[in-house]
Amino acid sequence: MHSVTRLLPALAIFTIIAATPHPAHAALRAQTPLFSGIWSSTECEPWPGRPFARRELTLAGADYRLDVISFADNKCTIPTLRTRYEGRFIVRGPSPRIPEAWDVEFAIRRALLTPYVLNTADFLNGAPKGSCGADKWFVGIEQDLAATGGCLLIGLNLRARPVEYDIATVQGNRLFLGQRPPDGGLLFAPERRPTAFGPPLLRSGDVVILLPPVGGDYTLAIILVAMGIALLAVGASMAARCPVRRDQSVAITTSPCTPVTVTILA
Repeated sequence: MHSVTRLLPALAIFTIIAATPHPAHAALRAQTPLFSGIWSSTECEPWPGRPFARRELTLAGADYRLDVISFADNKCTIPTLRTRYEGRFIVRGPSPRIPEAWDVEFAIRRALLTPYVLNTADFLNGAPKGSCGADKWFVGIEQDLAATGGCLLIGLNLRARPVEYDIATVQGNRLFLGQRPPDGGLLFAPERRPTAFGPPLLRSGDVVILLPPVGGDYTLAIILVAMGIALLAVGASMAARCPVRRDQSVAITTSPCTPVTVTILA
């Protein structure tokens, strides 16, 4: 146990060294906007192919979840379909074409659909069997597209590990993403990366980030976890060697324990 204890200062020094970022990386991170948060549509948005939608985007470091709810009316009172995307959020760097914009990517790893009206459920049920959900579609029932590798009916092939190439910027409490293409398609190629921003999303909440952002150094997180495990092991070892007798007040002096007085309240 003493050898482990002697290693703790060295581990702490190593942690500080490993956590010190390269100057170039530190400068880039200092400039990167704070994308993490919960962002929601401020109004009913025109959406090619939908025809109207509202969005809620949760960004938590390297992870994201995007809900796009389609509506039949321009007041967004009649929902027809919810599409949920989940995956990895990647910040590539400043946009070479748009000032104060950043090239970002949404790597889609999971998608779920929920039809809200019978017409939408019937539309999804019209897809070839095994190409858009494993089960029959019903109103209000969410279905994961993992079993069929996506839904070709809406142009989503999860087996290809699709990536949307987008742009983003943060201005105050608003997040701007790229304008959706007029053909209603997805941004599945670098050349489809938008050159203008769409309607903003308003920050409606915050999220807690437990790991470094994508592109960051995970060394520190790994070391901290290892140190936590080591400290737990040390604590367990000391507890095993230094049992506490349930007296009202007892001094523990058995070697190798440090003398300490433990008072147990009745």
